[in-house]
Amino acid sequence: MKTKRIISLLASLAMIVTAVTGTMTVSVVSAAEGIPTSGKCGESATWLINSDGVLVISGTGEIDTNNFGQGWSKLNYGINEVVVEEGITVASNAAVSTFIGFPNLSKIIFPSSLTKFNSCFYIIPSQNLKDIYVYSKNIKDASDIYISPSMATPWAGSGVIWHVYKESATEKSLRNDLKLTDEDIEYIPDDEQMPTVSNKTPLKLEPVGETSGPAGFSTKYEWDETKKTLTFSGKGLITIADYYKQYAEETEHIVIEKGITVIDANTQLSDNADFTGSFCGFTALKDVQLSDTIQEIGDCAFYKTPLEEITFPDSLNIIGEAAFYGTKIKSINLHKGMAIGGKAFYECNSLKDVKIPNNVLFRNSNINGAGMQRPPSTFSNCIGLETATIENGCAIYDAFMNKIYENGIVECLFSNCTSLKTIIMRGDFDFIHNKAFYNCTSLTDIYMYNTGLTTITAKGTNLAGAGAGFTNYADSFDTSNNPTFHVVKGSTTEQTLKDAGYLTADNTVYLADTTALETAISEAEAIETDKYTDESVSAFTEALENAKALLDNMNATQDEVDNAVKAINDAKNALEEKKAEPSESDPTDPSDSSDPTTPTKPTSPTGGNVKKTTSPAQKASEAKADAEKAIKQAKIVSLTAKAKGKKKITVSWKKVAKAAGYEVQASTKKNFKKNVIKKATTKNKVVFKKLKSKKKYFVRVRAYKTYKDAKGKTQKVYSKWVKSKKKVKVK
Repeated sequence: MKTKRIISLLASLAMIVTAVTGTMTVSVVSAAEGIPTSGKCGESATWLINSDGVLVISGTGEIDTNNFGQGWSKLNYGINEVVVEEGITVASNAAVSTFIGFPNLSKIIFPSSLTKFNSCFYIIPSQNLKDIYVYSKNIKDASDIYISPSMATPWAGSGVIWHVYKESATEKSLRNDLKLTDEDIEYIPDDEQMPTVSNKTPLKLEPVGETSGPAGFSTKYEWDETKKTLTFSGKGLITIADYYKQYAEETEHIVIEKGITVIDANTQLSDNADFTGSFCGFTALKDVQLSDTIQEIGDCAFYKTPLEEITFPDSLNIIGEAAFYGTKIKSINLHKGMAIGGKAFYECNSLKDVKIPNNVLFRNSNINGAGMQRPPSTFSNCIGLETATIENGCAIYDAFMNKIYENGIVECLFSNCTSLKTIIMRGDFDFIHNKAFYNCTSLTDIYMYNTGLTTITAKGTNLAGAGAGFTNYADSFDTSNNPTFHVVKGSTTEQTLKDAGYLTADNTVYLADTTALETAISEAEAIETDKYTDESVSAFTEALENAKALLDNMNATQDEVDNAVKAINDAKNALEEKKAEPSESDPTDPSDSSDPTTPTKPTSPTGGNVKKTTSPAQKASEAKADAEKAIKQAKIVSLTAKAKGKKKITVSWKKVAKAAGYEVQASTKKNFKKNVIKKATTKNKVVFKKLKSKKKYFVRVRAYKTYKDAKGKTQKVYSKWVKSKKKVKVK
């Protein structure tokens, strides 16, 4: 092992020395680390990454990594901000185009000295990139700023705000060349100067030891030879695979400890390349243990490993492209709101059952590189899969995170799953795309509880120029095995399937309509039962569990469904609030409000206590203090805003414990100074209607707690606004 590690270190050093092309004026490599955190990026330009995750480019003249290499590439995932300091005049060629490898980048700052963006400058905005500041007033040509390698994606409406000086040459060129509008631009105050970076100390990585070393900015790995276990600890991202991959052929177990948020490394996505995800090549891997702080598993992370067991914690919200491609995992527990990359579970042949919960977002595959895209094919070629359950319509984004459509079943989602027998579809979706279940030759039963399907590819549709591996037929379902369609009688779904040629009198069975039951269950699950008596909660919980069981019963009758809805609603209405605890002033009378001017009675000869009194003003003051204390800890999380219909947006968030209600605001201005629409609600969801079509709105929410003032009037105490506002474009 020691010999292998030394060879790896020497190879890394050799590559870095080559990259800096003989220039030794800046210390690029620590012999103990082997990963550069500073270096040259031009004849008179240098770079460093500080401990705050900021890439600082300093010096004079032109940034040019064509001749000086891309020394920061090993740490791209940890960089959250780029600051190009005063003195730099030209951002050139591959230098700034490497920002496409910065998926967590949120801000870029360019100086007043900048005069030109040279050719091939492009940035793919991730969900994190929000602001680009250009303090230069003299950029006269912005035509070389491309948003993606294919140059097909517009900057206008991308969600990135460009900050410029009003009426400067820079503003004019951005508007002319990038087609930016008022919604994409915010003005820098005339008296504002570019901020400076005070932290100029290069990041110090974990040193390389005998069985440990750096795995990222503030993360490390440790190898246990006896247990064949690789353990990762620290805070933040796993981004450096250079050292721990020496154990790729021996590692059977991986443990990701609390504090780690992202698993990823530089990857190469193309048809003929060797993928380089974090754990590619781990040929003995059996299981992975994830902590509840993990948020993202990156592209190709476990590509074609023999991984069998992994459980996804609720904190995990992003699974990258081809992350589990070709693994041997036997089960997966996806959860609401996840974003899943193309081919994430492609060829997972040990999967028997897949359940896709509500509000899952799928991305197209970019696996052929060069800016090209293919259908998601998320579960394609899972030849052992037998049952697929889809709880709700899915949203689909392209590989650059531009929304294509929502509320549907995406293209090639389960194509070539040749053992798939049963499909169960619930919830809200409007369409089923081409080849969603292409070449699923074993299908026997398709249960469609959804009643609002309006669009499906007609049976026998021919597509000219079909891709390799596909026939020209684009049928949404493979009907070669003559499957039975289970539908709700008289529903739009039934008619749509008939019109498309899938339904006949011989292959149709009618289902009970469970729409009302699904709604009742969803509303019941949102109720916080802490304030109700144990007896009433017990009855309520029993009704809810019975309803869930009935929802999973594919042979349930309409009468059974209707009775279950009634049972839930009756149990909900019968919930009884707990009685208030006796106050300290009088254990026998919690409602006591004696006049403080009335003299208290002395202790009686028989030993009775003197009754204490509390004025209405004192009670109000205490109630206000209690409300302020409770709401101070309130934190809004999981805020989402979606344009789900014409001229309206739906806003939802996770419920806050102890909150009495919420205030939600929508505005066309980021600072909410003008055009503000307000809504108050006790639920964790609101709909704004009659908005301006094609207009972008910012959305924020805060919680409130109520109390009674001295006059008995209800007052509100508010929490802070949600930290991250949401932006959505109205249809």
